[in-house]
Amino acid sequence: MSHFRHGLLLSGLGGLFVCGLLFGVAAWLVTSGVVRAPLPYRSVTLLFALVFGVFSLAEIPMMVFTMRRLVVERPGNMRPVLGLNALYVSFAAIYGLPVLLFTGSLTGGLALCALGSVRFITSLILVHEPAE
Repeated sequence: MSHFRHGLLLSGLGGLFVCGLLFGVAAWLVTSGVVRAPLPYRSVTLLFALVFGVFSLAEIPMMVFTMRRLVVERPGNMRPVLGLNALYVSFAAIYGLPVLLFTGSLTGGLALCALGSVRFITSLILVHEPAE
């Protein structure tokens, strides 16, 4: 495994850890009663999950394309790409947390945060260092 692939794997795992940590804290806040969900309606949960899910999935090709272009343009961009990969994977929590905090739906929030795994897998499969 090349140095870049190893870094991509570690940065993606770091992003998954951050995503899981953010979800865990938000889930604890909701289940312990520290935060009361202002919109605990099933229809609102479905609407939020659908809208945020579409945005999260639509972002995947754009981010993969961006990381691929950054790697190809200059070899010096490999470190920023690794940081961008961690941010890209962990950003799934940004879509899942509003569903969890506003509606109190652990299932909806977890489903959107789980898209971090899809992001992680797509970056591992589709982002490569340039062939020498």
